[in-house]
Amino acid sequence: MNTQVAEIALMFVLPLGITFVTILMSASAPTRNQKLLGTLLSLLLVAIDSIFYFMKNTIVTYNTDGGVLLAFASMFLFGILYVIRSEDSAAKAGNAIFAALMLAGFLGIAYWERPTFIIASDKSASEIAELNAKYQDYIQSFNNGEAAQEVDPSGTVARTGTYLSTGHASTAETYENAKPGSPEAAKGRLNSYINETDKVIDRMRTIAASIDDFELIPPNISEADREARSQQALAINNNATALNRKTLGLFHPHSASEAHSELIQATECLRLAAYSLYTYSLQENSEEQVKQYQQARDQLGQTKVYLGRFQNNIKNLISNYQPQQEDN
Repeated sequence: MNTQVAEIALMFVLPLGITFVTILMSASAPTRNQKLLGTLLSLLLVAIDSIFYFMKNTIVTYNTDGGVLLAFASMFLFGILYVIRSEDSAAKAGNAIFAALMLAGFLGIAYWERPTFIIASDKSASEIAELNAKYQDYIQSFNNGEAAQEVDPSGTVARTGTYLSTGHASTAETYENAKPGSPEAAKGRLNSYINETDKVIDRMRTIAASIDDFELIPPNISEADREARSQQALAINNNATALNRKTLGLFHPHSASEAHSELIQATECLRLAAYSLYTYSLQENSEEQVKQYQQARDQLGQTKVYLGRFQNNIKNLISNYQPQQEDN
């Protein structure tokens, strides 16, 4: 619960709070020119917010890291507003330094700390492989303390999974010289994305199986046994939450945006199913137990629906590249 509160604060409360304060400060500016400049800054801030909240996972990944980036960008514009409103030189200098620090924090997180501010369509397949390697430690932080694994950007990624087999030894070798925006580069980005989603789907199936195998709790269970069952349900819930976060931060090509939204919905339904199961394990009221257990089953069914849609979308995307494969 504390983690969820922190996520809400970083993704919604902090960025939107800064936006509202900036708008109010713009409206209360003493001069007409300051009001006009403040209005322009406020419109720019609202535009940035709209990109984050309504164009999910296109430019900035829609997760807490993206929320932190949005907060730094908002504070930078807020600092610029105070530079405009300041009367004496000392105040202008102080607010300018504050704005510069906020901009440095934004750029540092976006480009050096974690590559979350990357337009994938401008990257070749080998460059995306290198970025995924750098991003791997961050992804592994959600994998229940498992050791991070290095990703070899030039390593073999020939498909042996569910969707596609390219017949090539290495995506990097095949597409590293592809011109950005070319069909070959787009095909390479899609292959890299499918490789990553296969890992997500494998974990989804493992978690779904754990929910399926979770036996009903008898009414006369002892406190010690109930505690053990609730800890089991909590572990499932933590795994589902971690997988949902990983999926939200997963890089994907623009062509797979619709498919990726289905995958996000699938992991979100799985997270809700696991949370209902955990709530079920804590309940002692029989009616509430039935309700929570049924919710877990319903959400698990929705997970399968969204996953099926994702797989169909991916198959359709792959079929778009089928002629190129046959020509090769």
